[in-house]
Amino acid sequence: MNRINYWVTLGLFACAALADEGRAEDWPQWRGPDRNAISPEVGLLQQWPEGGPPLVWRADGLGGGYSAPAISAGRIFGMSYRGDQEVVWARSESGGQELWAKPLGPANREGMPQGSEGPGCTPTVDGDRLYVLGARGALACLQAADGEIVWQRNLVDDFGGQPPTWRYNESPLVDGDKLVCTPGGTDALIVALDKNTGEVQWKCKALDAASGGQAAEPRPERRDQTPDRRPEGGPRPDRQSGAPSGGPPSGPTRGDGAPAAIAGTKDPSLFLSEHWGMTAFSLKVPNGKYLARLYFAETFDGITAPGQRVFSFNVEGRQFNDFDIWEKAGGPRRAYVEETPVEITDEEFRIDFTAEVENPAIKAIELIPESASNKDGSPPAEAIRINAGASERFTDSSGQVWQPDQGFEGGSLNPGFGGFAGGSPGFGPGGRGGRGGRGDFTQSNAAYASAIAIDHDGQRQYVQLTARALIGVAAADGQLLWRYDRAANRMGINCSTPLYHDGVLFAASAYGNGGAAVKLTKDAGGAVAAEEVYFSSNMQNHHGGMIVVDDCLYGASGGNEGGFLVCLDFKTGEVLWRDRKAPKGSLAFADGRLYLRSEAGELVLIEPSRQRFIERGRFQQPDRTESPAWTHPVIAGGKLYVRDQDALFCYDVKAK
Repeated sequence: MNRINYWVTLGLFACAALADEGRAEDWPQWRGPDRNAISPEVGLLQQWPEGGPPLVWRADGLGGGYSAPAISAGRIFGMSYRGDQEVVWARSESGGQELWAKPLGPANREGMPQGSEGPGCTPTVDGDRLYVLGARGALACLQAADGEIVWQRNLVDDFGGQPPTWRYNESPLVDGDKLVCTPGGTDALIVALDKNTGEVQWKCKALDAASGGQAAEPRPERRDQTPDRRPEGGPRPDRQSGAPSGGPPSGPTRGDGAPAAIAGTKDPSLFLSEHWGMTAFSLKVPNGKYLARLYFAETFDGITAPGQRVFSFNVEGRQFNDFDIWEKAGGPRRAYVEETPVEITDEEFRIDFTAEVENPAIKAIELIPESASNKDGSPPAEAIRINAGASERFTDSSGQVWQPDQGFEGGSLNPGFGGFAGGSPGFGPGGRGGRGGRGDFTQSNAAYASAIAIDHDGQRQYVQLTARALIGVAAADGQLLWRYDRAANRMGINCSTPLYHDGVLFAASAYGNGGAAVKLTKDAGGAVAAEEVYFSSNMQNHHGGMIVVDDCLYGASGGNEGGFLVCLDFKTGEVLWRDRKAPKGSLAFADGRLYLRSEAGELVLIEPSRQRFIERGRFQQPDRTESPAWTHPVIAGGKLYVRDQDALFCYDVKAK
């Protein structure tokens, strides 16, 4: 080989090695280079033009799914369902052309409709390999160049794993020579494998098994240390009341002979059941003038303060905005009746409900003809009385008969007993959970979050939010080091990746729960404990993720029925601001700007601020599907990547 060819060949090998290693501006795994949703890129647009940044290219034919792209060395990687197969694919970063697609196994056709379009795992790229986890538990290492499978395991078959109700959704963690993931089995809650061979390095047992079979300690009484600092007329914090409270019913019960704990009424049993999450109520009635009465009480123990359930409703043209049951009634489990005169001219009585923060919820509806609402107090002959959520007629203390639930559009029934007080998480009266115990929506010990690696006091740890608790395990041998329960909600539906910043961990979940900051301590014997710094019900992050910038914690707070962006002081948990102009969605950060993708699909550019919400641009991608926009945005190489199921959009966000 002559000298010129030698140096050319050496240069090509160097370029290939550099390509395999990726670039600083790449996004090679879930939530970016450091799993904190922060890109190191600079030189990006600080303000979007009208209509958003320019679209560079669009790629179709990805298949269904919520897998966010991983970007490394000129390639884009993702996962999808295509027909009856679950596939891993690679595309060109320059134009979106497909480079290869590799079937991983059969598509998972589970019963739950939410997210059933396809997998949610973001591939993890490590040099010339990538690692993926399928919805059914297929774990694989592939060659990045051509998709050939190097090795493959299965979390269920090989480790006794139990998939969560809505399938595995984790993105594997690669740390050194280890691949870390969460089967959720009794003997293998978390496992570490050799990333090169798939051989087991260690297994961490499930929490109860790891503690010698002892049940977990009961949850402590909630002490919400974050006051509601909402300015007058400002946006309200978000809660998700659609979750059973779990455990023995903390609210009133019906049918056991015990007094119902509803104050301010002669008929507390009328306020037990409810209909929630509805969009409207309507019944055919004769034209005429009526007095409408709407009955409310806050009976879900996940609502702990004013502003955590807020909705609007319109009663035959009269608008009630920012209606807060807690605020109106003066606290929880207190009856409140809103009444208004109405005139029916189209033979239909109608109420329209609009969710703002949380699900709308109502206990009963009464419509009294004007001619019958005289001063003599005689019962109206043709009054309509509906006991929302009830399955049978109810006779009140005055002998008036209330008909069972009817006339509602959408939403779910809540019978008001057996731990259902306040609603269930969006699956109707036939949904699982809430019948004693924790009200789990999963038998798995795994949840839906992805693990992170941290260093504390000279020890490498893997931190994961499981179905039961936030935990830390030793990277060396998988020993359970500590656990903290309050960050995990009682449904086991814990989705957000934990954060680690300035020696403090933060983890949060929705469904009536919240977020907690914990600091790790080590005693003289080397035992590690998680000490709570604060707990805030104002950060109920569902699955959009959270980001810390300049000691401010940004994240959407809200559950199935929406929510909006909240900014907390990371050190204290104090609410700095919240704004409904920034709706619930997923977050990324690059070059001094937050990128918010709302669940409706809109993208918003936000300038971080401790004082207020500052918008720097907003646009909507073309051809939005009807599926929720749950896929997180990705910033890499001066481009913004937005996936909507079968389509991937690439926008130029580089400053010119």
